[in-house]
Amino acid sequence: MGANAELVRGAYAAFGRGDIPAIVDLVDDDVEWSAPRTLPQGGVFHGRDGVMKFFESVGAGWETLAVEPEAVDELGADKVVGIVRLSGTLRGGKAAGYGSAHVFDVRGNKIVRFREFVDSDQALTT
Repeated sequence: MGANAELVRGAYAAFGRGDIPAIVDLVDDDVEWSAPRTLPQGGVFHGRDGVMKFFESVGAGWETLAVEPEAVDELGADKVVGIVRLSGTLRGGKAAGYGSAHVFDVRGNKIVRFREFVDSDQALTT
C-alpha cells in the first residue's frame, strides 16, 4: 500500500478515536471538502476551517457515528478511494447507516480534495 492510502487510513483511524484535529492536520490549507446535502453533515466546505465546520455538523447531526472502511486503495498518483460503511445514532435517537465511497485527492502528503458519494436505501433524517 502506498503512502497516500496510508495517509487516508490514518484519517479514518483518527476519526475512530474522535481526534478531529489530527484529521485537520492532514488537509491542505485550501482543501475542498464535500458531502451530499442529503446527509445531516452535507454541504461544500473550503479550507481547514471549513473541514472543522463539516465535523461540527457531524456532531450536530449524529449522537454517534462510526466509519468502517471495507477497502482503501490508490488510483493513480494522487487519488485514494475508500469504500466505507457508516453507522450510528442520529440526534433524536434514530439508528441510521449508509454505504459510501470517499474520493480523496492527495498532493504533497496533504488531502487537497474530499468527495463523498452515498448509497442509502432510505432517508437519514428523523
